Amino acid sequence: MLDIHIFTREHIPEAAQLFVHTYKKQRNQTPLLPERPHLYDEVSSALSRVITRRGAAAFREGILVGYMVETGVSDMFMSKKTAFSLDLYSQCAAEFQKENIYQKLYEKLSHMWVENGYFAHIFSFWAQDPVLSFIFFRLGFGMTHFELLRDLSLPEPRKMSPSISLGTVDSRDVLAPLLKEEPTYYRAAPLFWLLERDENGKQRAEGDILAAFEGKTPVGYMHVKENEAETWLMTDEKTGRIAGAYINEKYRKKGIGTALLCEAVKWAREKGLERLYVEGESANIQGGNFWMKHFTPVVYTGRRCIDERVRS
Repeated sequence: MLDIHIFTREHIPEAAQLFVHTYKKQRNQTPLLPERPHLYDEVSSALSRVITRRGAAAFREGILVGYMVETGVSDMFMSKKTAFSLDLYSQCAAEFQKENIYQKLYEKLSHMWVENGYFAHIFSFWAQDPVLSFIFFRLGFGMTHFELLRDLSLPEPRKMSPSISLGTVDSRDVLAPLLKEEPTYYRAAPLFWLLERDENGKQRAEGDILAAFEGKTPVGYMHVKENEAETWLMTDEKTGRIAGAYINEKYRKKGIGTALLCEAVKWAREKGLERLYVEGESANIQGGNFWMKHFTPVVYTGRRCIDERVRS
């Protein structure tokens, strides 16, 4: 018999232990994940920070076998009032009858969300767990983003035109033509994504910018940073992030992306890193196919939108 209750502070120790067990299993499947020796304390602290938010806990014979908590809400995300359960630590379940546990937890949490007017729901979950992927698919979620890792082996280079040169640029100003056309690419089918760029970040960006040129014309770039990822579980002193990348349409499938990735790997080696991280939109066909070819999926993020007339 599965009992579902409101998630409270008293549940945090068992929840953190359950997540640590799951993380160890995921590291066995994806050794590129950081070791995180203090994960129990990190998860306990993270759950403590969201303890006032909505959450559900599942018990079987008095033992916690799953939990699901809200990590944030937005009154206007992608034009909808949205509730989030992100960063992986926010939901977990024991392997035995995991599908049933997730179904019951989401039933409880989604009820609270809809009662409070949040009709769009977004979750992040482990990409290497086929059962989990099916659970969210069955619950009505479609993928919106992915997070990937790769080691620092050099990708096999492709033949590239001798007229293309590679280098590091000091300012985004040099990339002005690319940055101007990039949002148009994101708005087009089938991506339909509004690319928002921080006005203060247009002129100067943290990290390094690797760029490809034909003559003096920029035709592609990769923006790399140290010690950063979208998900804090993958953020450590040995992780480098590809924080942005774009290649002019005329120059795609000509080996420039692979050449820039080679430069990013060399950059990461020089910095003493162990892995590269990238996050992208699942409907980005060109970019997504490239990243999936060279990286290993670690996290998927899915979104479900509910008919708001259910509350009318």
